[in-house]
Amino acid sequence: MNPVIKSALYLITALLVLTGCSEERTPPSVNILEALSQGTEPDCFKRADPATELRFPDDFGAHDNYRTEWWYYTGNLFDESGRHFGYQLTFFRQALSCGEPLDTNGWQTRQIFFAHFALTDTQSNKFHSFDRMNRESLMIAGAQAVPFRVWIDDWETRENANGVSLSARQDGVHLALKLTASKPILLQGRNGFSPKGQDPSNASHYYSIPRWATDGRIRIDGESFMVKGTSWFDHEWSTSALSDDVVGWDWFAIHLDDGTDIMVCQVRQKDGTANGYSFGAISDPDASQNILGNDDFKIRATRFWTSPVTGKTYPSQWVIDIPTSDMRLEVVPVINAQEHHHRFTYWEGAVTVTGHQNPGMGYMELTGY
Repeated sequence: MNPVIKSALYLITALLVLTGCSEERTPPSVNILEALSQGTEPDCFKRADPATELRFPDDFGAHDNYRTEWWYYTGNLFDESGRHFGYQLTFFRQALSCGEPLDTNGWQTRQIFFAHFALTDTQSNKFHSFDRMNRESLMIAGAQAVPFRVWIDDWETRENANGVSLSARQDGVHLALKLTASKPILLQGRNGFSPKGQDPSNASHYYSIPRWATDGRIRIDGESFMVKGTSWFDHEWSTSALSDDVVGWDWFAIHLDDGTDIMVCQVRQKDGTANGYSFGAISDPDASQNILGNDDFKIRATRFWTSPVTGKTYPSQWVIDIPTSDMRLEVVPVINAQEHHHRFTYWEGAVTVTGHQNPGMGYMELTGY
């Protein structure tokens, strides 16, 4: 899902090696086009292979022989009064090199971890967004499969008896949630092999758990909210960057009220058109699954919004047509200003979904604008 974001991490890892800081107050900016380059030592990393069979629980954990990886949670939550909150907690891993560290004292590492934590407070029209970065050393950051855990400092996702727990806090904003899977694992693409372009190396291994029953607590500036809702989880890893004519992508994860879950994504070229490798999936209420290819759906922007902070213009209303499922969905952000302003700038936030006999909510990610 995040080939540009994951490649951007490669450009900034050297800064962390020099500073060792977990929270940079003035993070450096990243040129997305430069981030699309292969970087150094690409041939010594493994590449996504259609012959690879995903195995669990092993594939819940890290894949250190691939250059980049992420674990991605998003969801929509409501308190008892119906007040809406959207959340995002994502962890990225970036390999610095293929070789093992030379020392044995635990300080050196070849892995960097990076995370985003965001909370959308729709009623207050506020978007809270934070980032962290740290090296995988001395248990400061890391990922493991059994028991499942990914963490940076006190931001973490951790396996519990019924699913996973999420926890993150910063600057008066605190998220503490428990997630229980309502649907089985969904292997994206071809049994978990997801092509992103014509070159066979432009691909990833990718699976989702599309629906989690979610409950817990949110705190904002001392005010506490008990919340319930629905979450989406993605896990993806790869080595190759996108082709030179790609600038970004548009990704949607949608929960309809009848229990249907939908993911669609289009990879955009420099001229703004899709590159012919759009992909997606539908999980029906009974958990049956339908993998979508490039010709199975169309995504069209119908309205735009310009950020007063960065001056970037993003689509702010979309129509998604899925003819094979007789669906036409209209997607609109709950608030427009859900733009991240950290080491790289992108838009990701909560959306409402209408136009179908069963409306819903979801999350949308827009990069390369």
